[in-house]
Amino acid sequence: MKGIWRKLRRELALALLPLIAFVIRLLGRTIRWETRYDFERDRGKIYALWHGNTLGLALFGMDRGIVVIVSRFRDGDIADGILKRLGYETVRGSTEEGKEEKGGRVALLKLIELLKEGKNVAITVDGPKGPAYKAKEGVIFLAQKTGATILPTCVKFERSIQLRTWDRLVIPYPFTKGRLLMGKPIEVKPEDSLEEKRKELEEELLRLERISFGNPG
Repeated sequence: MKGIWRKLRRELALALLPLIAFVIRLLGRTIRWETRYDFERDRGKIYALWHGNTLGLALFGMDRGIVVIVSRFRDGDIADGILKRLGYETVRGSTEEGKEEKGGRVALLKLIELLKEGKNVAITVDGPKGPAYKAKEGVIFLAQKTGATILPTCVKFERSIQLRTWDRLVIPYPFTKGRLLMGKPIEVKPEDSLEEKRKELEEELLRLERISFGNPG
């Protein structure tokens, strides 16, 4: 019975994709952004963020052609449909799952190709399943293979709610103020330790997470 309801909810969400994307776009237009960022100046950069910050970055970076990695399974079709309608490009798979049936190898190869072409990529480093606020090595490996710079990224809102989901998803109130925070760029050289760089990225993202909206950082 649970499987039937899950299937029905998924089919309903797929049918409502245009409406969901429209509502998100509408919400994004109400946000009063205190900072602007020229995504066009970046070439082959990796925006690294926590999974709970996905909506914030989605609202800020609409229609910039940023590449986002989306799961091949479960609710991946829903996220894929929404993101494409918000002006993002998508790659299906995972940077963490090396198993071929998970799409890990194919996704990594595609991301390497896109980064070398100069595309900018956004990756939730504690996704797709968590644990929250624990960076994984996939993004570090990707940066090492491509020479791409990792930009730790966080979006803050003056007024928002935080869901009790595993990722503590942040949803801003309409007409609130928003601010994009960019942390210290991280370069990964061929000789660097993946674990050391993973820790460096995790610490920088945690630092950004601790900054309140009213704090200049």
